[in-house]
Amino acid sequence: MIDLHETQRIKDLLDADPENFQEIIESSSLAICITNPDGMYSSVNHKYLKLYGYSSEEMIGSSFLMVLEEHNKEKLQELHDMFMKLKDEIFRHWEVMRKDGRIFHITADAGYSPNILGLPHKVTFVWPEDEDLQQLISN
Repeated sequence: MIDLHETQRIKDLLDADPENFQEIIESSSLAICITNPDGMYSSVNHKYLKLYGYSSEEMIGSSFLMVLEEHNKEKLQELHDMFMKLKDEIFRHWEVMRKDGRIFHITADAGYSPNILGLPHKVTFVWPEDEDLQQLISN
């Protein structure tokens, strides 16, 4: 299960010091991505990269939809857009996909950050439900 104390700790740090967002997200035990208002990755931490099997060059500037199966993309883009308007989301369970095509389940929480790289961003905290993937990002 995702550690909501950890997600709140990171949200608070980002609110206090948004300029150091990369250092802050790297300090977390969770896989974290930061997406801009359009849903493009602005930043990811090393745990997020390990979890999904991509390099930062492949992810930064690409749509977060790259980790979803085709039938989920429209719904999740709508939810991202709604989040950016409402600035609020409860944690949920999702089905996502690694670069190698493996489908797995995550628990995710999100936070709104008003000024990362001069723009509002969504910060998504991810914890895999599969034990082998938990081990992968715990190392």
